[in-house]
Amino acid sequence: MSLSQWHVCTACALVLATCSGSASEAAKTEAVRRLQADVYFLASDALEGRGTPSRGLDVAALYLETQLKISGVEPALRTSFRQTYKIGEYKPSEAATTVKIDGKPLSAKDYVLINIGRDPAQGPMDVEMVYAANGVVAEERNVNDYEGLDIRGKAVVVRKGAPWPPDPEQVFGPDRAMGKLMAATVRGAPLLVYLSKDLDTGSEAEAGFFREMKDAPVAFLREPGLGLPSALNPLLVLKPEALGADARQLKKGPLGKKIQISIEARVNEGLASNVLGKIPGRDPALREEWVVLSAHYDHLGSHSVPEGQDGIWNGADDNASGTAGVLEVARRLAQNPGKRSVLVFFTSGEDRGILGSAYYAAHPVVPMEKVAVQLNLDMIGRSQGKVEGIAACAPNLFQQTAEVGKKRGVEVIPDQHPTWRVVYLTDVYHFAKNGVPGIEFFTGVHPDYHQPSDTADKIRYEEMARIVDTAAELARAYADGRPKPAFIRPAWFLVP
Repeated sequence: MSLSQWHVCTACALVLATCSGSASEAAKTEAVRRLQADVYFLASDALEGRGTPSRGLDVAALYLETQLKISGVEPALRTSFRQTYKIGEYKPSEAATTVKIDGKPLSAKDYVLINIGRDPAQGPMDVEMVYAANGVVAEERNVNDYEGLDIRGKAVVVRKGAPWPPDPEQVFGPDRAMGKLMAATVRGAPLLVYLSKDLDTGSEAEAGFFREMKDAPVAFLREPGLGLPSALNPLLVLKPEALGADARQLKKGPLGKKIQISIEARVNEGLASNVLGKIPGRDPALREEWVVLSAHYDHLGSHSVPEGQDGIWNGADDNASGTAGVLEVARRLAQNPGKRSVLVFFTSGEDRGILGSAYYAAHPVVPMEKVAVQLNLDMIGRSQGKVEGIAACAPNLFQQTAEVGKKRGVEVIPDQHPTWRVVYLTDVYHFAKNGVPGIEFFTGVHPDYHQPSDTADKIRYEEMARIVDTAAELARAYADGRPKPAFIRPAWFLVP
């Protein structure tokens, strides 16, 4: 080769490399633009916060199924993308609630009832009461206040506090009411009675949570026999003196008392939908196995507020971000299907008690035993170079995700609050309880969480795009036949 020919070849190679690099950068830029466009639409005021059920949620569902069609994703339910279910709702402030102990009515000033998911049509609750001290379960500290107690079908009475000083700024954790409620519910207790002098008037974050929840509309699935969808049952915050005994003198075990709760309410019914698409696999030997990509597309809706305040909870990070991420991964996989089939699953009702995924679990489009892995994207828009990979039942899946993230410029870190047991509160739960290994991508809570200020302009789109790239590469690997990750059930993960 002459020197002049070498120069020509070198120049051509440089041009090709530059064009290739430019094309790659252009593709990345276009992906960021798509993510931004999807989030801005889903989190716009026009969709009114995407409450379940609502007009805005229906508009979001139409948008998602339209985008799936354009991308070449097929309907997962024969000719439809929609899986519709009935939801009931009532306002506690408009309900007639009666609480009795051994038939004696309690004064409303002595308790706060947070009715999580119980349909008044189930009728009055009338159950025995069992005392479980602090009601704390923390394997990490070798504490289990339920050891030796039979609480199935009974109301568990616990006192506020723990063997260590609880963090007053936290709502979740084994030493807080919500953590104690989880522990009681998964062990079969239909009610947790939480003894607290403050009720909802204290300065702790927990009291603020009680204030928010006590008047929040109660939502539940209206399907006979389905039961409560999540690992949370009703919570009764009760002044100790109303129990008629000194909590400090109580001994663990049956109290010899019964509690009765009745709720009379006018229930409004509505319809909500999950949106489901499929990308059929191309390998006859593997196409009956599935990779599930999931994200909830609902949020908290809109509410009446004083004039001049923002009454729309836009839910840009929670969870327009994850919804846009799953949509983007689906677009890429649809261009070149893998060996396994892919189920694209946009759930509704997550922010009202994982209702949509509960309904799906009772009516699965594909058998749970045929699902190789679930990748769930929930709040991926506020990354600063990191994302939590929450894989409580699939530790090797976390390691695989971390390796992919490193290549993509994303640091995948473990669950930062493992004692919160968030698997019970997200759309991973109904798959995990059926033995499906999964991982949740999550960039953490922030001051705008569950506030009207969670808006699209605050999303870090380039960082979010790298997380989506990580999820897409992982999804591609499993779609192309990577062996199913091991499902390892932790000792604390119980199913009621």
